[in-house]
Amino acid sequence: MASIDDDILAYVASHPGSGRGAIRKGAAPQAGDTTVWRALKRLVEAGRLEVSGEGRATRYTLAGAAVVRAHLQTPYNRRPPVAYNPEFLDAYVPNRTFYLSEADRERLQTAGQPVGGMLKAGTYARRILEQLLVDLSWASSRLEGNTYDILQTERLIRFGEAASGKDRKESLMILNHKDAIEYVVDNLEDISLSRPDLFGVHALLADGLLADPAMAGRLRSIPVGVSHSSYVPLDDAITIEEEFDILLHKAAQIDDPFEQSFFVLAHIPYLQAFVDINKRTSRVASNIPLLKADLAPMSFLTMDDAAYIDGLIGLYELGNVGILREVFIDSYLASAEKYRVMRAEVDSPARAAIVYRDFVREAVRYSVLQSKAFDQSKMLELAAKHQIPDDERDSVVAYAYEQFKGLHEGNLIRYRLTVEDIEGIDTGRNRLM
Repeated sequence: MASIDDDILAYVASHPGSGRGAIRKGAAPQAGDTTVWRALKRLVEAGRLEVSGEGRATRYTLAGAAVVRAHLQTPYNRRPPVAYNPEFLDAYVPNRTFYLSEADRERLQTAGQPVGGMLKAGTYARRILEQLLVDLSWASSRLEGNTYDILQTERLIRFGEAASGKDRKESLMILNHKDAIEYVVDNLEDISLSRPDLFGVHALLADGLLADPAMAGRLRSIPVGVSHSSYVPLDDAITIEEEFDILLHKAAQIDDPFEQSFFVLAHIPYLQAFVDINKRTSRVASNIPLLKADLAPMSFLTMDDAAYIDGLIGLYELGNVGILREVFIDSYLASAEKYRVMRAEVDSPARAAIVYRDFVREAVRYSVLQSKAFDQSKMLELAAKHQIPDDERDSVVAYAYEQFKGLHEGNLIRYRLTVEDIEGIDTGRNRLM
């Protein structure tokens, strides 16, 4: 005999996005409201259901990417048509609804936060701009089927050399990305997820690529389709405009930069606000909250193309962000690691290495010989004794920690240490033997 939990899961599987009342009537008509509420709470806590919205707008869907993968086993031309669901956006309450769990957001924050001290808004973005132009332009174009490789992309962006044998549209797609990314970085202090800025990003990405050039930087007024999906986007211009304004209003209220980034990455393609180039717009725009927060960018460099498309189809047809969330997190962690290392290079380690050279070496030696680990609180005390100014102390200690993590038998001479000194020391990166 099936339990109430099984009945609820079966009902939600066939009626995704249902509210509590509909679930009680459809899955457990004999049960009381309290019993159903407890069952739903239990299933959410167990990770089997996902909840969005609050109060009467609360909606439930099956959790996780497995649901989407099972759904995608049926060929798209045999899946029933699915229309745009305004409740998917309506149910989202900024800073109360989260597509990314608290644990996910903390993990991303740790990965993306800068090495050393904070910089003035936009400084970091400008320093890594040259590399970001290549990485993001290539990766985002590749996700659209562009056949340029990354070296060809670099030559095109840096030297204006188009690769031979390539369609001109491919070259233009990449150069348009370059312009859009530069627009974001050059205006980072003032840019936001607003109509003018998103229209600007779209207009730059669409330059020369639309049959009707007047549709660049403008919401669509004609129907569009989505390839390899049974999803049917809105076809009413007035409703598209209303939904777009709701989308932007909610996006602007989201406090967490990663949640805000993912929200934009999901909802712009879901609405299909523009006649074309929606996904490209969402990928560039998803970097705005990250760069404004002085975090590592999302380059999409390692994003799995097939999983990304599956994630979007799961969003389109099921209102399920499971796969899209997985690929977002995995791709950002890889991107953050690359740009974290670059941040360490473009920050100001030379000041710590030269001005505070003695402190850094003493901090590393102390950590090895006395603490057998890097104790940040002790190092901050040591920095105070060295009379390192308050506003530089955190960044200098962070630099010393990076040197400690990089210890190996080949560089011990810098700290007057021996191989025997470091035996068994855990640097946080690996255990030295």
